[in-house]
Amino acid sequence: MTIEKVIKEYDKVKAFPSKVDISFLRNNFDPILKENYPDVRISWACNSCVKNQMSLLLNWLTTKETKEAEAVKKKRNVRKKRTPKKKS
Repeated sequence: MTIEKVIKEYDKVKAFPSKVDISFLRNNFDPILKENYPDVRISWACNSCVKNQMSLLLNWLTTKETKEAEAVKKKRNVRKKRTPKKKS
């Protein structure tokens, strides 16, 4: 599973998929949390800690997706320039 799928799945059902274990969380989510929120203390043992960390990851994912959507939108606008019509 991808990181994005796991975050979205957790947001829907408030539980991790069965394929996700603690090593997956540590290997994939810890670097993202440390990079974006260096002051946050990361713990996957406490239920409330997991909820807080997953809400941070959901915020990170939504901002990432909006930035990507804006970049695509800008590219589309650049390509859609009209050519002037020839006057007869």
